[in-house]
Amino acid sequence: MNFKRNALSASVAVAAIAGASVAQAGTWLNGVTARSYSTELFGTGNATVISPTTAVYALAGGVATGSQVVDITLTGGTWGAALTSASLAFAATGGTGAATTAMVAGGATTDSTVQYRVSTTIALTSNDTFTLTYTIAGANALGTATTTGGPTLAFSIVDTIGNVDTPGAATVVATSADAITLSAATTASAPNIDVTNGSTQFTGGSTLAFDMGNFDITTTTGPKEDDGTSAFVINASDAVLSSATAVVTGDFSASLGVDADSNTTTNDGVTISGCLAANATTLTATTATFVLSSANAATIGNAATDCDLTMNVDGTTLIASQTPSLQLDLVYNGTGYADESLTASLTPMTKNGSNTTEQLLLNPTGAYDNFVRVTNGGTVAGVVFVTLINDAGDSVSFNFNDGASMAAGSSSALIPIADLYADAQAADATFDVGTGKLRAVFEGEFSGIDVQAVTVSTDGTTFATF
Repeated sequence: MNFKRNALSASVAVAAIAGASVAQAGTWLNGVTARSYSTELFGTGNATVISPTTAVYALAGGVATGSQVVDITLTGGTWGAALTSASLAFAATGGTGAATTAMVAGGATTDSTVQYRVSTTIALTSNDTFTLTYTIAGANALGTATTTGGPTLAFSIVDTIGNVDTPGAATVVATSADAITLSAATTASAPNIDVTNGSTQFTGGSTLAFDMGNFDITTTTGPKEDDGTSAFVINASDAVLSSATAVVTGDFSASLGVDADSNTTTNDGVTISGCLAANATTLTATTATFVLSSANAATIGNAATDCDLTMNVDGTTLIASQTPSLQLDLVYNGTGYADESLTASLTPMTKNGSNTTEQLLLNPTGAYDNFVRVTNGGTVAGVVFVTLINDAGDSVSFNFNDGASMAAGSSSALIPIADLYADAQAADATFDVGTGKLRAVFEGEFSGIDVQAVTVSTDGTTFATF
């Protein structure tokens, strides 16, 4: 980078008084684009040392023989390595001048300033340069993407009379941007859970699979590693991962029995495709966990397609209405690096038609008579399906009212709970209420289903609805 003093007008000239130079009005400017670094390098507790381009100060006018002092001030960090007298070098690029530099103050790794004494033995001319080679530690402002908030460097040169130049504003010497970004998206026009199949399959062409959405890892090669030149790319140099996981949370009860390859240990129920092919590393009723290698993450970052998440079902187990979620985490090997993390909602799974749940149905052999009344509040006719559940969580599904279609706007008769229980046992003889109670999910092939439970007192004189 160049710190360059520009004369305000052609009429400004160099004057020499008793062997000393006189200050000229001007500013120093940044001569090259500041290097951009990856924000990932600047997490909590980082020990990152960056290497900006060398700082080059070009004289706009002459400097007479004698002694000068150069002060350099760094803001937003400290020197990454201790500076020495050799860190500031003079070059007679504009003429035949000669000068030596000696560090006299600052320059330690705990400092953000340094001072040099310049001994000029042959007068310096316009375009002669002073070049500082340096590194920066503690540039933590670069942990958030910025083009203006990074470390700055200020340069001034004075002699016994005063300023040899008029210093300008401190200039940004490093910027930052996110090298790695994580994203997720839902699926447009997703199928529904099909209530006509007892909520065990999906509508659409692939009745046993549901596209939950996708995620992606994107690499931007503009931001660099700490050397300022190498791209920050997953599984290379600074960006090697110690762990990478994608955890999908939802109700995967209907996926546990899926066995597409006749191997029950391969967790075929939830899969990744597109960016790579992988089954869940572990699969439970509530989570599908994919443990990825650093190389896997690099493959995803380089892939032209997203990572599609698919829930496969066995076609016999009830599929719950739900909105699965994704937690994606990438952890870097580097100490203090800012790890990547994404939490996102995936595609909602909803049933076609409508549904409602009755949380309390009394025991069919109990003291009170208990009934339900179902209403089709929609504008089209359709069948109603019932899932009866006992206190132990066992469930069984069957058609309401022997599968008869309910007309739009119609209501059923009062159906005894004992009749629903008989239908449940006809569908599954092992289903048992015991001495407990029941709850039920009613699903209609129409919108606006409503269910009311009615209980009659033992003497038949009063009733209650709930």
